[in-house]
Amino acid sequence: MSDDRLVEYEIADGAAILRLNRPEKKNALSEALVVELADAVEAAEEADEVRAVVITGNGDAFSSGYDLSESGGTNDGGTPTVEDGLERQQRVLPLFTTIHELTVPVIAAVNGAALAGGSDLALTCDITIGSERATFGYPGVRMGGLSLSLVYPFVIGIKHARELLYTGKTIDAEEAERIGMVNRTVPHDELMDEALAEVEAIKKTPGATVQITKHMLNDVLEMQGYRPAVRNSGYLATLSHQTGPGRKFFEIREEEGVGAAIKWMNETEKR
Repeated sequence: MSDDRLVEYEIADGAAILRLNRPEKKNALSEALVVELADAVEAAEEADEVRAVVITGNGDAFSSGYDLSESGGTNDGGTPTVEDGLERQQRVLPLFTTIHELTVPVIAAVNGAALAGGSDLALTCDITIGSERATFGYPGVRMGGLSLSLVYPFVIGIKHARELLYTGKTIDAEEAERIGMVNRTVPHDELMDEALAEVEAIKKTPGATVQITKHMLNDVLEMQGYRPAVRNSGYLATLSHQTGPGRKFFEIREEEGVGAAIKWMNETEKR
């Protein structure tokens, strides 16, 4: 398999195992990675032998979130316009719809940090299993950003969603399990074995039953407003880049680099 693939793909014993492969960038969700991941998920669905998909990350992170070097898009002035953001949203958000609507279950094996869009990815999956090294949160709110895919309240409830999305704090695996963000946490070295054991359990249920059940449960989310919430959060996330703090973040990114912008985001109090 080519080392330059952004998503490694293999099928073993009924599981399609997809590994995000930008370890040097903490598996940040670049647009190219998002395209490869969506293609891999769809290919797995078409494979007759696949009963479930497992997504994990190479290196020490699941995914640090959207690639901030291209987040929001750029124009000649370096600060994203609303049009930039809407175009990017249309390229990125279909991945989450694909996972949500896939006819086979998708399991996230969270091996490390799952932040911002990376946490959205982990929570959009049908089952989320965390390594003891996993962390979760949405630090991007500290630059005025909003969740591009508002899955938090549908998974962890409104109170815990408020806390994490008001503060941008990061929580560890134990806390994530306590609030229902993950199904369970396991020792790091047992993470993939646990995910594959879940696939083995799924294989004991007829595929048609699993497919119908997934769509029934998705309909429960639909009745709770899942689809418009996700769609509208994408629009509002785009507009949030036009706030004062949002524009300041991108100005620092262009002048001093992503690292300086993240430092400002995490350390500076805002009004």
